[in-house]
Amino acid sequence: MRFAVFGAGGWAGRRHIDALKVLGHEIVALVDPGPATAEQARAVGAKAVGSIDELDLASIEAATLALPPALHPEMTERLARAGKHVLCEKPMALDSHGARRVADFARGAGVVIMPGYMLRCHPLLRAFRERLAALGRLRRISITTNTFKTGIDGWRAEPGSGGVMLINGIHQLDLANWFAGARFRATRAQLENIHFEMQTEDFFQASLAEPNGCIGLVQSSWSPFPPHSSDGMMTTPSGRMRIEAEAEGGAMVLTATGFRIGNEEVVVEGAMGVDPFVEEIGHFVDAIRNGTPLWQTPEDNFNVQHLIEECRSVAASPMRAAAA
Repeated sequence: MRFAVFGAGGWAGRRHIDALKVLGHEIVALVDPGPATAEQARAVGAKAVGSIDELDLASIEAATLALPPALHPEMTERLARAGKHVLCEKPMALDSHGARRVADFARGAGVVIMPGYMLRCHPLLRAFRERLAALGRLRRISITTNTFKTGIDGWRAEPGSGGVMLINGIHQLDLANWFAGARFRATRAQLENIHFEMQTEDFFQASLAEPNGCIGLVQSSWSPFPPHSSDGMMTTPSGRMRIEAEAEGGAMVLTATGFRIGNEEVVVEGAMGVDPFVEEIGHFVDAIRNGTPLWQTPEDNFNVQHLIEECRSVAASPMRAAAA
C-alpha cells in the first residue's frame, strides 16, 4: 500500500517508517516541517512535505499520524474525507471531548480509522489475555511500567498534552480495560514530580474499579534510573512493563517469554523480539484489505481518555488535598 507518515521526525513517526519498510509498503511522503525531513525522506525514497496542504492526497491510500494530540482530530477527519485510511497514534485527541468526536466520526467514515494502541497487537499480550480469560472472572489486575528518561521536553512536558499518564500510562489504562472487558472508573489517583521539574507529572498511579467487581492498580513513571523487575516485558527499548492478575481460576504473571500460572512457566512461541509497531501496522492493513475487525477502535480510545480525565479529577479532589 502507499502511505504518508505524518510527524515523521518524532519517535513514533520514525517507528512507523521502520515498520512500513519491514512490511514492504511504499512510503510516498513524509509530512513534517522539521529541517531533517528532507534527508529522512531521501533515505526511504519518499517526498518531504511540510504540511498536508503540500501533500498530493491522490498519491496515497493510507496515512499514519504521530502528531501532538490537539492536531489529531482535524487531520484524521480531513484524510478520511479524502478516502484515506488512518492509523492515528494515541491519544487521538487532546481530551475526551475530542476523542468522542473522533469515535463518532469514525463510525460512518467509510474508511478504516484505528488508534495506535500497539500493545494490543503484541502476540505476547494477546496470548496473556486469551489465557487469562480462560481462568474465569477477573478479580484483580496490576500493571506497572517504568521508563528510562534523562529529560522531558516539547509538547510531552506541557500541561494538557504531556505527562507520563497521557504519554505512557495511557497504554496501561487501555490494557486494564481490555483485560477486564469492561470500562474501569478511577477511585483514587496520584500524580507527582519525582525526578523532573516541569508542569506535568513524571509519576502516576491510580486505583480502579469496574462494574463486575474487578479492581485495578496502574502505575507508570519516567526516571533516570527506573526500577525493573525480572518479570514482564520490554514495551520499548527503554521501558519495561510488569503485569499480574488474579481471576476465579488462578493467578498469572507476565514474563519476558510468556507468562507464569502458579508455578507453571508458559512460553509463547514467536513472541520474543517482536516489534509491536510492525504487528500493529500489519493488522491495520489486514483490516483495510480483508475487513478484519479492529483489535482497537476509536471508541476504545475514548474510553481510556475519559478514564484519564477521571484520574486527574480524583487526584485533584478535596479528599486528596485534605489527606496531603
